[in-house]
Amino acid sequence: MYYFQSDKILTVLAPAKLNLFFEVHGKRSDGFHEITSLAVPIRLFDMLTFEIEPQLDNGKIKFSCLGGKEDVPQDADNIVVRALEMFRKRYGITQGIKVNLFKRIPSQSGLGGGSSDAASALFAAHKLWLPSISITDLIPLAAEIGSDCPLFLYNNAVIARGRGEKIETVTRMPKLYFVLFKPADGLSTAAVYAKCMKTHDKKFRDVLEISKSLEKGDLIQIGKQLFNRLEYTASEIWSRFNEIKCRLEQFDCITVRMSGSGTAFYGLCRNAKHSRHVAAKLRHCLSENETVYNVES
Repeated sequence: MYYFQSDKILTVLAPAKLNLFFEVHGKRSDGFHEITSLAVPIRLFDMLTFEIEPQLDNGKIKFSCLGGKEDVPQDADNIVVRALEMFRKRYGITQGIKVNLFKRIPSQSGLGGGSSDAASALFAAHKLWLPSISITDLIPLAAEIGSDCPLFLYNNAVIARGRGEKIETVTRMPKLYFVLFKPADGLSTAAVYAKCMKTHDKKFRDVLEISKSLEKGDLIQIGKQLFNRLEYTASEIWSRFNEIKCRLEQFDCITVRMSGSGTAFYGLCRNAKHSRHVAAKLRHCLSENETVYNVES
């Protein structure tokens, strides 16, 4: 994430992410799934502004959202509000805060927009309310919110293990260019996970090979090793899976994969020019509520 601060307002740019590798190892006793994920932040952002308001007593949070309102709760159920409430209660904060969310990352896409917003809220709470703590102190809170949330506390690509809270940063990595396509359809993350182990072939993939290829910057090998276990489930419960994937595959991307639990797909492109070209082609044939981006890591 990126941030900048004026006298009164802290502004945070919350990035989307793509899963270049995602394996599910099984369901844990706490109800979450044991995963291994290699995720990379991309230059597609929600923007959040935070302003302490002393007149809002007892830690009241005044929240508003622009964009994506039909998908974004506007009350205490919003993930940003929940993150701030969690931080406030954990550390005994009584100050109120005003939050504006400008939504650009599509919901139900597998791009982690909600988790990124929540991580940004924890980061803002730390900066504004309790700068004496460290980013690592936020990880347990982030893990309580969701499996994707901890990875957004880092500005690097990361390998996340456990339920997402065991983080290893990936420091040697090339700049990657993608075309990103979000269809109108959405998928429930809970529904995708619920069926995942039933369709699992029990041949667990290892993140090591793609990590080595990323270090070498070998695009062809990276493309061969992109992997998402949740594609198997999504293809069974979503009738348009193959149709949507094929729309990207016709544009000569190195590889096409679904990100996270879907429904956004990304195509790995050879360079920035290629990603712009593919995005332009796709924009000529978009249906209602479909979105295309050309993005970079």
